[in-house]
Amino acid sequence: MKNYLFNDAKYGTNTLRPVTERGAWVATSLGGMWSILHPHPRDVYVDDLAWGMARTCRYGGQLKHDVELYSVAEHATAMTWWAIENGRVTHVEDALAILLHDASEAFYGDIPTPIKKLLPDYKIMEDRAQLVITDAFGLTPKNTLIRKIEIKEIDVRIRIDERLSIIEEPALTAGLDVIWDNDPDLERLGVDVTCLLPSQARAAFMSCMTWVCENMPYRDPAIEPLIELHLSRVSEPVCGMLPKKLEVVDSPFATREDTCHDDAEIIL
Repeated sequence: MKNYLFNDAKYGTNTLRPVTERGAWVATSLGGMWSILHPHPRDVYVDDLAWGMARTCRYGGQLKHDVELYSVAEHATAMTWWAIENGRVTHVEDALAILLHDASEAFYGDIPTPIKKLLPDYKIMEDRAQLVITDAFGLTPKNTLIRKIEIKEIDVRIRIDERLSIIEEPALTAGLDVIWDNDPDLERLGVDVTCLLPSQARAAFMSCMTWVCENMPYRDPAIEPLIELHLSRVSEPVCGMLPKKLEVVDSPFATREDTCHDDAEIIL
C-alpha cells in the first residue's frame, strides 16, 4: 500500500523502516510480518485481520467440550449486525469501528480480561495496534461518531449471550454475576452464537465488511477510495449479504435476581 495514503508524520521514524528492522515481529497469514512494537497502517491487510480473528478463540479456549471454537471474528461480526439491525449505526465508519474493535487480536491473540489487567505492557501494544488499524481504514474521531463506551456496552451485553451458550457451570453463573454486579439491569443482546469454524467465521466477517462498505453511506466520502483499495486486495473476495435476521428474544436473565441457569432457554 502506498505511503501517501497515510499521514506518516503521525508515526516515528522506526515505523517507516522495513518490518525486519523494527524489532520483534510476528508472521501474518499472507506471509508478511507485523511489527509488535512499531506497526504502521501500510502493514494492515484485511486478509490478515479476517483470518487472524477467525482463528483466534475467545475465553482462552476454555469452552464447553462440545464447542470446537468461538472466534473473535464471529464475536465482532455478530456485534456489528446487531448494531445495524437495531439502528445503533447508520454509516460505514461506525459499523467498521465495531467490526474492527478487537482487530489487534488478529496478531496478539485474545488474552482473557483478568490476565490482561496484569499485563500493562500488553495493553499498550494492543492499544497502539488498534490505533494503527483504525488509521489504516481512515477512521478518525471526526468521522466516527459511535463512542468507545457504546461499543463497550454492546460488547459486554453480547458476553451474556456468549456465556449462556458456551461456558460451563459453575463458571457460567460466576461470570454472569461479575457482569451484573457492575450493572444489574444489563440485558443480553439476544443474538445467535453459532460457533463457526475458522473458514466460516472468516467468510462471515468478510461478508459483513463488504456489505457495510457497499450499502451504507460514508460520513466522510474521502475515505471511500482507501476502503475500496483494502477490499480490492482481498485474496478470496466474499459477496456482501445480509444474514438471516437475528432473532432477538426476551431474556429471562434481565437481572441477577431472576437468574436460574439450569432452566435457561438458549436460542441457537
